[in-house]
Amino acid sequence: MNWEAIGAIGEILGAAAVVATLAYLAIQIRHAKDTAADVNRLSRAVGVRELIAAQKTVPGLMDAWIRAEGAVGDFESLAEILGLDLQEAIVVESQCQGWWWTHWAQWASITTEKDMNELKHLISEFYSAPPMSAAWAHSRNARLLDPGFQEFVNEVLREKRQ
Repeated sequence: MNWEAIGAIGEILGAAAVVATLAYLAIQIRHAKDTAADVNRLSRAVGVRELIAAQKTVPGLMDAWIRAEGAVGDFESLAEILGLDLQEAIVVESQCQGWWWTHWAQWASITTEKDMNELKHLISEFYSAPPMSAAWAHSRNARLLDPGFQEFVNEVLREKRQ
């Protein structure tokens, strides 16, 4: 074998190593991008829950927000359905919102069948019982979530009823 043949083989091996390295880097970049998106979703859910908690702790903030939003009637309906007064219905719906955002972040980040089954079970049991079922069915805030998540929850609840 001459040096030219050895050099050609070396170039081929070097080119293969470059291709393998680029493929590996592409995979790592994709995983990093997915991880960053998951962190973003989880941070958004935490932020929403913190805002809801602030509304519960700052006197008058929640009432002012609901009046400004024009949603008093929505909460009056929920209060009637659950047998609560208006303030209690507002607090219950706010608690439900915290769960919705938590579950949305989990749904949007799911990567395994086991995770999906766990979330389906949780939603099947938790969202089918009061007060979550009433709030899910009647709250305008539930409609702020990703339409795909809304359909996911509604499908899980349909399966539960069957």
